[in-house]
Amino acid sequence: MKSSARRWLLVALVSALLAAAPVLPRLLPAEASDVSADRLLERVVASRDLGWSGEVRSRGTLQIPETDSFAGVADLLGDTSTLRVWWRSDEQWRVDRVRASGETDLVREGDLLTTWRFESERATSSPYATVRLPDASDLVPSQLARRLLAGADAAELSRLPERRVAGRSAPGLRLEPADEQSTIAHVDVWADAETGLALRVDVVGTASDLPVVSTAVTRFDPSTPDPGTTTFTAPPGARVGFRDAIDVAAGANAFAPFVLPEAVAGLERRGDPDELGAVGVYGRGPTALVAVPLRRGLAGQVREQLSASSAVRTDVGTSLEIGPLSVLLTEGGRGQGTFLLAGTVTPEVLADAAAELGEQVGRR
Repeated sequence: MKSSARRWLLVALVSALLAAAPVLPRLLPAEASDVSADRLLERVVASRDLGWSGEVRSRGTLQIPETDSFAGVADLLGDTSTLRVWWRSDEQWRVDRVRASGETDLVREGDLLTTWRFESERATSSPYATVRLPDASDLVPSQLARRLLAGADAAELSRLPERRVAGRSAPGLRLEPADEQSTIAHVDVWADAETGLALRVDVVGTASDLPVVSTAVTRFDPSTPDPGTTTFTAPPGARVGFRDAIDVAAGANAFAPFVLPEAVAGLERRGDPDELGAVGVYGRGPTALVAVPLRRGLAGQVREQLSASSAVRTDVGTSLEIGPLSVLLTEGGRGQGTFLLAGTVTPEVLADAAAELGEQVGRR
């Protein structure tokens, strides 16, 4: 072979290797791990304070009816999204959600959450609220995993084989809820072997072996991002506004005049007793029930929009099942208010919860 030909062959070989370099870690088998299920859970929980950045691909299959006040939830849980993530801490982060229809960015800076809509060039800031409707940050695997694994018993946990996620070795963990009320069969989590940060989460309902929600990191940088990446500065010409509440759930929790019971349908209420508002979040881990009081006008709109789908009207209220998600809009009553109940529990559990709320809800 002539020397010039050998040189070109060498150049071609080196070029091929360089092009394949980013892909090679994803093709290698995951490293075996003897970490126990309990220890892996501890590592996932302890990763709360870790900073990182990267990209996430999420997919939801829940076809939730479109309602004006809950349209974002329908998009989030029934669509495919790409998320760009810069995470410094639980109180300093930025998550950009990119879809074919546009880009929406969320930036948390301490007690303030800013939503930036790229196409309309509009920024809206609100006080951050832990009780709110789901948003893109809830689909970040590290966040979702910690929420779903909260309160898990050792008997509910088992190990899954390791797999490669974003080129990293990730031992797996399965949670199978022992709660009889639950409509979730199991939650599968794969966490980075080095940091314990959850890189993939699959949520599977009792009616199908396919995940109803799946979210995974596709590009991962374990270093803490620069502070400038989690700071929002409105560009010239942007419209900037402020709202007292992030969404209808946060507003109801802060301002609705109701006091909810400590437990309904056998499910204990979550949250700090000194910070509880008018929205009730009940259950543990993936077995969750949320009770949101609605104003009369909004309740009428939601009932009309639910009735236009496959919802059915009963003595208790307007009921709907969407995969593992059960929804019930109560009839309400004088002084009791109308509640939207939703959760990964059976319709019977929601009906029992509605009855107990009707008897026990007080006013503040």
